[in-house]
Amino acid sequence: MNKINSILSSHRIPILFGAVALSLMLLILVQINWLLTSKKLIEEQFDQQVSLALGSALDKYNDKYEKEISLDAFNTCIGNQECYFFNTEEFEIPVKEQENLAETISSQMSCYGINENFKLSMEEKEKYLVGEPVITNSCAVEPSLCITFPSRSNYVFDQLSYMILSSLLISFLLGLVSFIILKALVKQKRIAENNIDFFNNAAHELKTPLTNISLALGLYFRKNPNLKNEKYLSIIGRENGKLAKQIEKVLHLSKMENGDYVLEEEILDLKDIVSEAVNYMELIIEEHKAKINIDLPKKACLIKGDRFHLSKVCINIIENALKYSDDNPEVNISLSQDCQSYKLTFADNGIGISKLDQEHIFDKFQRVNTGDVRETKGFGIGLAYVKAALDLHKGIIKVNSEISKGTQFIISLPVNI
Repeated sequence: MNKINSILSSHRIPILFGAVALSLMLLILVQINWLLTSKKLIEEQFDQQVSLALGSALDKYNDKYEKEISLDAFNTCIGNQECYFFNTEEFEIPVKEQENLAETISSQMSCYGINENFKLSMEEKEKYLVGEPVITNSCAVEPSLCITFPSRSNYVFDQLSYMILSSLLISFLLGLVSFIILKALVKQKRIAENNIDFFNNAAHELKTPLTNISLALGLYFRKNPNLKNEKYLSIIGRENGKLAKQIEKVLHLSKMENGDYVLEEEILDLKDIVSEAVNYMELIIEEHKAKINIDLPKKACLIKGDRFHLSKVCINIIENALKYSDDNPEVNISLSQDCQSYKLTFADNGIGISKLDQEHIFDKFQRVNTGDVRETKGFGIGLAYVKAALDLHKGIIKVNSEISKGTQFIISLPVNI
């Protein structure tokens, strides 16, 4: 869902439609070029077959009449119709031999697959042996043998008709599929936006009564301090606090994704951020009987960032490590620095994350599949919040994990001081 919203953000939709239209236009241009190239190849193949037929016919004629007329004597002339010809006056071909040569050429044309209508005409004293006279601006006025193909263009078109139809069909189908996909994506984006707006509005509406409940409990405890340890009131206060934190995460994440949040940057020491997060989680760590091992460098690791969000990043990862662990959870936290970045690593001995889940754990409302999603509390926005907060700090988070072998989160933050 997040990927769809990223791809189809309001300013990217026209670009996406333009890219699809440009791609289809380029495809059509490529197909036109392909058709023109195919047309040229078909014409060359046709001319080659004609030349082979003429050469074979001349060989037969030469053998029969002991002549030495070669195909080199033929030339090509292009006017309204394309034709092949050679001057018969040079070879002094008698009329009977001309008739025989014409029949031989006709026979060889069929043998070489030239079934298009063609005309043989031999010009001699304005008499023509076969067919109609050739246009004078097409062939020489001298006595000559002319072979013309009035339907040559139709032959080429017939050979290309399948290619033209297939190209048109492919272009139409691609255009139709692209339109359907884009329409579906835009519809999906609209649904996602409506869901997000509803969720954000619901979070805002819930924040007010939760705040009122918290204030009411505080006032009640002030008036009745002896009831502070009362079991059911403590449960109300604790659960109210948990829900308030979850809603606060939703609102912060929404602002980050919409670009409405501005970091309150200050000079921080990452060592202090880690220590503060562990101290904040102290009661929860004791509740889970967890062991936290911290390995921090001696020198300060200064960075310019937002204290609140960097602390929340650490808290969320530690909280997840405790949440997705069996008995006796252990979390190893280490901080190191190279010339360009700080590397903050959280490694636990929890249940691990499958390769399939690793692809989606930083998406909103996604939780690791543990068989029954009701076993683990939360909205599934903790790691999405972590990713959004680190993006604002130009940081990177990676995960390495195997089922039953624990999980390792590696955060890289640029040295920006």
